[in-house]
Formats: sequence, C-alpha cells, structure tokens
Amino acid sequence: MKTFPVSCNKDCGGGCPLLAHVEEGKVVRISNNPAGSLYMKGCRKGFRAMDMDNHPHRLLKPLIRRERKGRTFRSAEEAKDLFREASWEEALDMAASRLKEFQARYGSQAMLDFSSGGSCRGVFHNSSKLSSRFLTLWGGATRTTGNYSSGAASFALSHVFGSAHTGMDAGNLAQSEMILLWGYNALDTRFGCEMPPRILEARKRGVPVVVIDPRNTRTAKTMGTWWIPIKPGTDTALMAAILYHLIRNDLQDHQFIEKYSIGFPELKAYVTGQTDGVARTPAWASEICGIPEKDIVKLADMYGRIKPAALLPGLSLQRALGGEEAARMTAALQLATGNTGRPGGSSGGMFWGRMSRPYCPTVPAVPHSDPSFPVYAWPDVILNQQFQGRPYHLKGAYITSSNLMSQGSDILKNIQALQKLDLIIGHDFFLTPTMAMCDIVFPAASFLERNDIVTPAGNFLLWSSRAVEPPEGIRTDYQIFTALAERLGFAEAYTGGRSAEEWLDHLLEKSEIPDPEDFKATGLFMGKDQERVGLSDFIADPAEHPLNTPSGRIEIASREYEKTGFPAYPHHREGPEIPGDYPLALVSPHPLQGIHSQFANVEGFRMEEDLAVWMHPADAAERNLHQGETISLSSPFGTMEIPLRITEDIRKGCLCLNEGLWPRFTEKNSGLTETGGSVNVLTSSEPTLPSFSSRTHTVFVNALKIIN
Repeated sequence: MKTFPVSCNKDCGGGCPLLAHVEEGKVVRISNNPAGSLYMKGCRKGFRAMDMDNHPHRLLKPLIRRERKGRTFRSAEEAKDLFREASWEEALDMAASRLKEFQARYGSQAMLDFSSGGSCRGVFHNSSKLSSRFLTLWGGATRTTGNYSSGAASFALSHVFGSAHTGMDAGNLAQSEMILLWGYNALDTRFGCEMPPRILEARKRGVPVVVIDPRNTRTAKTMGTWWIPIKPGTDTALMAAILYHLIRNDLQDHQFIEKYSIGFPELKAYVTGQTDGVARTPAWASEICGIPEKDIVKLADMYGRIKPAALLPGLSLQRALGGEEAARMTAALQLATGNTGRPGGSSGGMFWGRMSRPYCPTVPAVPHSDPSFPVYAWPDVILNQQFQGRPYHLKGAYITSSNLMSQGSDILKNIQALQKLDLIIGHDFFLTPTMAMCDIVFPAASFLERNDIVTPAGNFLLWSSRAVEPPEGIRTDYQIFTALAERLGFAEAYTGGRSAEEWLDHLLEKSEIPDPEDFKATGLFMGKDQERVGLSDFIADPAEHPLNTPSGRIEIASREYEKTGFPAYPHHREGPEIPGDYPLALVSPHPLQGIHSQFANVEGFRMEEDLAVWMHPADAAERNLHQGETISLSSPFGTMEIPLRITEDIRKGCLCLNEGLWPRFTEKNSGLTETGGSVNVLTSSEPTLPSFSSRTHTVFVNALKIIN
C-alpha cells in the first residue's frame, strides 16, 4: 500500500492535512496526516472523499444536450435522457464553435463568468481563477462581485478595519479566558481544522464557552457551557444591550477606545438613547431577541469582567437583513472591552482565513475592465437585463464547480433565469441540477486526481498529491480550458507555455518553502508563529502600523459607510414585518456531513437531521403536527414537502432545515412543489443592503399538515 499527502480543495471550513492510502490504483482509505499537529484533525467529508470519485453516477464522458432549444428543469435522476455522451473531440469542437458563434452574435460580455467553491482552495487548480483567466483571454465576460458566504461582513468590515488582517490562529485560544461562539457552529462548519480541538481544550481547562444560536447545536452541547437561544436576525439588538450594560457599569476600556478608534461616541450616543430617545437596555433587547433580561445582564457582566475574551462570530450573523450591522457591532464590542488584537482576544470581525500564511504566489491574473454586479443579483440581472439602471445583455453562462440550482436563493427564479440563456457550458463531477441546465457538460477531475498547493485557514500550506490517476475520459479544469483555448487561438497566452506540473514547480520555486521536495513528501509546511491574533501590530504601535482606513484607526463610525444611506455607526435595524401568512422564522445552516450541495447524492452520507425540518414541540402542538410526518412548508417564493423533526433543540417560533440537498419538483395543485429537501426553494433573492448580499437567515414560512 502506498500513501500520498492530500487535502480537500473545496469550499470547506477545514483545510486538513490528510493521507490517501492507495492499493491497486484506488484510494481505499483516507486518514489524518501524522505530519500535522495534534490539533489538525480531518472529518468524514475528507475521509470519505473517494466515495464521490467512485460514485456510479460520476460523469466519465462529456455530455451534449440533445435539443438545442428549450431548457426544461429536471432533477438529476431525470436529466440523463436530455443528454447524449460524446467524445472529447466532438464536445470540445462543439463548445469552441458555440463560443465563436456566441461571441460573433452577442459579444463576449454577454457571457456570465460563474464559478464557485467546488475547487477553490488550490493555488493552481482553482475553478474561479482558471475560469476567469480563460474568459478574459477569450475576449472578456460579465463578472460577479462578492459572494454568498460572507458578502455583508466583507463589505461592512472594510469600513471598520480597512484591509487589515482581522483573523487569528486557533492557537491564540490557548490564552483566552472566555469564548463567545456567536452564531458559530464550530463542530459543523469548523473554520479551520484546529478550531474545534482548541475550543474543546479551552472548555476542559474551565474557560466559559457561551454559544448564542437559535439552535442547540452539537457545538453548544459538546463545547458550550451556556446556550442562549436567540431569535434569528436580532443579534445586533443583543449586542447593543451588552454595550449599554458595559457603558452604564463603566466596564468599557476608555483608554483603549480613545487610542485605537474613532467614532465610538456616536455609537455610545445611539446605545444610551441620546440620539433618538431610545435606550438600548437589556429590557429593550429582551423583547426583541426573546432572551430573558437577567440573562442579557449576566452575559454582559461576564463579558465585561473576564479578559481576555475571544468573540468568534459565525457567518450566519451577516446572512440576514441588516447583517452588515451585526458584523460591525461585534467589532465594536471587542474594541470596547479592550480585547482587539490582544493575545487570547480577537478583532470581533471575520477570523477564518483572515491572516497571512507562508508566501506562495498564484498564477498571475489577466487584467480586465469587464462589467460586474453583485453575485446575489444574478437571476434578476438575467431576467431584467439591468442592475440599478445599468443595462446588461446576458445571453450565456460558463459555470464551473457551482450548483446554483441548489445553493442559489429562490430556486424557481434561478430556473427561469437560466432558461432565458442561449448557451450554458459547465464542468462538474456529476450531472447536478445545475449541470442539467447546461448545453455542454465536461467531466472534471477531483482533488485526489491532481497535484496542487492548498491554502488553509491557518499559518501553513498543504501539498495535495495526485494519489490516483483519473478515470479514462476525465480531465482537469486546466486541461479543459487549455484544449478550448487551442481551438480558439489563445492557448499560449492561457498556459504561459507551461503544463500544470510546470506551473506548480514554478510557483513553489517563487514561494518561501525552502525545500519543495520535502514539502511534497510530507504534505505540510508550517509558518513560525501558530498563536497570532489579527491587528496585534496595530495595537502594539498604531503610529508605526496604522490601518488603511481614512483615519488610520478602527472606524466605529465611518463617514464612507454613511454615504450608503445608512448611519455611520452600527445599529439595530428593525426587521421586516412578519407576514401574517408566514409566521415562522426559518434558518438554513450548513450540514455536518456535506460541503454545500456536495455529498448530497452519496447514499447514506447525509444525516437524518438534514432530511427533516426542525420544529419546537409547542409549535408542532399548535398545528397538530407529529414526529416524522411529511408536512408542507411555504413562503412567498415556493412550496415544499418535507418530513418533520420535533425537537427542543430549536427555539419556539423558529424552524431549521439544513441547506445543500438537491431539488426535485413534483406537479401539485397546478404548480411545482419541491420534494427533495432543497431549502432554497423558500429563500428570497432580495439582498441585504447596502452590501447586496445574502439574507438567507431572514426567511418567513408557514407550516401546514398535508391533507390528502
């Protein structure tokens, strides 16, 4: 048996050093790489990656849609008959011909460049970068900005911190005396392979770990010392009340605030009621958040007195209407308590992957000045052919490693949008619901079938080996784009005269890795310091290391942010009025055993909790609903039928359905009802502003018994 160091090159929160065990040309087992520290642990997604590679439904040949006109949506199981298998020569020739025809008819900017997290952690085999390079050299395309994951926080925090590193190494938690996991389900979403073990270690040494979440998650049960069940979307109100308590009880760090920030007096005036006559007291927040006043006071007092405290916000906070304010307010809390940039503390901003790592360059990007728009708006831009008054003439899409028909909000609208396009080309492992909307589908190699350098969240780099050869008929994204570039006349520009292996050797030569061969053998190169905390250099010497904000300091109130039409300081925004027909809030977290929609088609991989909607016993009793029965969920955007899981692990008035299952539609009552468990049939494509980002945790639904 041979072993090869590998690491998942996927949109996953891990970044794990692993070993692939190979017998007779097949991966038979994947385990943790002993070269990693005791804290570097993989998970089932990585350990069972070969289940996807060896899946009976894996694409092994290019597919061409039988009918050029019409693009009726079909589930993955039903879509096979819409396509015929083709040789690589035929499929590549046809794709090149269709691209030439498209460009001549519409112009290259009528093509939407759309790739996502199926291959995103690789220095070289990065689906977004490879796609962008190809389309730029082809003549350009229309691009998207932002992302579904962290768009609101990225936008808002750039006004607070500039582009400073706001993250931390997991080892920093060794010095924490209190940890707040605010909407952060560490065991399921991880945010670095070392984070869960470090949090567990902190709890074992007696550190209070507070979990603020509408659900009693595995993290709350395993790591938490106190679970606070908050109403979805009300986090900023709770933060404002905590800040009120800190100010009223003189628990804020006056000197720290004065030295490192501007704008805090404006936030203080808002919180204490000087701005508008409304004091953001614990009693005020209790009504909004559904948390007893005494618990808010207890939490605020603990947080104000125990130092250093690490406040770790999950991305769920900012995937809500007004999520920009939650992202800014966590930063304000850490500043007020003097925890920013201190060992054992945190910035309060995004922390996963927000630190530097050992230097390794990527393939240089090709400059372009193509038009773009926020990614969350893509279906509306296609349907309306405009964004904020600017015309767009989108007629095609090139989609790599993205399953929009599962992960994009308002699936029915997404289907309508793709049906309007004249040409869609895609790369993927399977005929996913999104690939089933394409005209040409190319089968792509997996991370086990190619060499790459992988960038994790921490201060290290990973080498991921080609543990096995891809099945005959499978090519990497780079090989596919190179073959198309040859047919379109710009192969030399696309490849730079290098194969994939030559590019990797070139990038390693330019990196700070002293011994590339040792790196390839062990699979791991560690940076020197594994206990860093973001902004520490600024805190140590703000004159020598100013932030690149207009003031050079942390901007709690930002005049640039104010130009968006919202207050300069973070504030609680009143949520939308709950529609009378849709009285229940719905959250749609990430599953433990899946990477968005990946692994959803692997038999037995998803857990039972992913296949049912969670409901509190009191809500079920009010509706005469029972454990295990299939119920109807509806929102203004769609209807689905889903089994019911009654549990006290979700707060009353709130439902939970994990994201990532592939959609399946059935004709019922003169309309389409989703029966595959794909939650985004219920979510809205209306964004949170001003970032134009995802609001998938501000969703209201109704739950009804199905009467046959």
